[in-house]
Amino acid sequence: MLKKEIQNQDVTASGFTLIEVLITVAIVGILLLVAAPGFSNLISNNRMISEVYALRATLSHARSEALARRAPVVVCPTSDGLACADSQNWSLGYMTFVDTDDDNVASSVDPNEEIIQWEVRQNPVDVRFDNSNKRVRFGGQGAALNFEGTFTFCDNRGEEDARGLILNPVGSLRAALDTNDTPDDIVNILDNSNVVCN
Repeated sequence: MLKKEIQNQDVTASGFTLIEVLITVAIVGILLLVAAPGFSNLISNNRMISEVYALRATLSHARSEALARRAPVVVCPTSDGLACADSQNWSLGYMTFVDTDDDNVASSVDPNEEIIQWEVRQNPVDVRFDNSNKRVRFGGQGAALNFEGTFTFCDNRGEEDARGLILNPVGSLRAALDTNDTPDDIVNILDNSNVVCN
């Protein structure tokens, strides 16, 4: 009797068939192919913004230190955190220090020449400064006279996705914008020409 009841019951197995699994994998693959470029662009934008904010914070802090100390403070590119590099490339890092003797070298033994900050950068964002002095020097009044210019931030996407940070002679900073009469979606440097990525 028990055997007959078991035989009469309709037994169905639950689970996915091979075709259902293959269709699901194909749909997930298509979604990833569509979403991946947008996600990659989002990551690149966040990386770029992070670099802009880091340098902006460093420059603002250096200007504040110059005002507080009533002494010149230099921000410059460096590879070792001890001396300024003779380069307009700020991608590897930059340092901030008091520079009362204007020799572009911080002295660890002189309290009047102390290193305030050293930022080591390891990011695929290329950071360049277009001033021929290759450094920024804030005077004791906070001005950056003769050290003004534009920092450009580029990655492998080119000028269309580049960003800029403009330092004016009085020492204040602002984001570079597309100020052309006919907008071309490329930000402009201090002289109103488009940024150029190398």
